Amino acid sequence: MSPETLGSHGAIVANTAALASLVPVALYQLGAIPHLPDPPLPLFDSDRITQSQTAHPFGIPDSLLGIASYTVTLVLLIEAPRSPLIRKLAAMKLMADGGMAAANAVRQVVVFKKVCSWCLVTAAATGAMLFTGRRYLR
Repeated sequence: MSPETLGSHGAIVANTAALASLVPVALYQLGAIPHLPDPPLPLFDSDRITQSQTAHPFGIPDSLLGIASYTVTLVLLIEAPRSPLIRKLAAMKLMADGGMAAANAVRQVVVFKKVCSWCLVTAAATGAMLFTGRRYLR
């Protein structure tokens, strides 16, 4: 297996983790579950952050936008080994995902003085996507 293929597989696994971390947030934002559990530390307040106006751009829960976005990334990562053009698109999408995840994490700290634990998992998985998919960024 080539290093590019290995990078693609790692990025796919990390993308799947990001998607999985967004599902409970989506369920909470849609009212399907009553609460998002957090670690018992004062730093976390997932419920307040995910129900804020900031977490509903265009009136849409950001988790649903994230699921759609990471699904596009997943398709690009799956197809990337087949085409140089798709590899370039995957690289650009990875950079965009990384930028959005970082901006979201910083915004939580600045605006709320707290963080969403579920969002941090998404951000960490996005970082892993960037790290494992870094060969596409060259």
